[in-house]
Amino acid sequence: MAWQRARNPEQKEQRRTAILEATAKLFEEGGLDGVSLNAIANEAGISKANIYRYFESREEIFLHLLLEYYQQWVITLERALAPLAGSDDVENVARAMTASYAAHPRFASLVAVTASVLEKNVTADAVVWFKSQLLDVIIRVANAIHASLPALDMERTRQFIMYAHLLMSAMWPAANPPPAVQQALARPELQFACVDFDRDAVGAVTTLLRGLLAQ
Repeated sequence: MAWQRARNPEQKEQRRTAILEATAKLFEEGGLDGVSLNAIANEAGISKANIYRYFESREEIFLHLLLEYYQQWVITLERALAPLAGSDDVENVARAMTASYAAHPRFASLVAVTASVLEKNVTADAVVWFKSQLLDVIIRVANAIHASLPALDMERTRQFIMYAHLLMSAMWPAANPPPAVQQALARPELQFACVDFDRDAVGAVTTLLRGLLAQ
């Protein structure tokens, strides 16, 4: 960048975007553990002190990045559910949900650690901002699901979104373990501990939907 310090709104937005892009690049290359404020500053070409002009912590940067990932994910989900409008096809809705998750692995990885990592070391104001912005995404997801499953009223649709999100966010890391765990689970006697996301998440979400519809 040509300036040393962002002084006008356009420059500040460019600097903020550069921080998010640097974080996304580092996360893609090395995972969450490989992303530090120093690494972000180096990648973005700014000082670590300058990052604090835009974000209060590494975790807040990731909350902003996760919101972008949510917005990308919901587009994929809406497209997958559109052909199922009015169908009440439980299994294919479950497949669309899980396939959309798997199509965005970085999104899935961050969702899995939102409560345990990303929502730590941030202020209440940062959490309020994140949850408020996320509400628009949830409304879009609810509308898409309800259109595909009209037999599921909106109250149960909201319940389904929360339960399914918790299920898939727990199953994703179990289905994508670190290399040492993958090596251990390759042993025949440990096959019972293996999680196949495509198979097991579809089964769990399908069971959840059938239970909610039976209420």
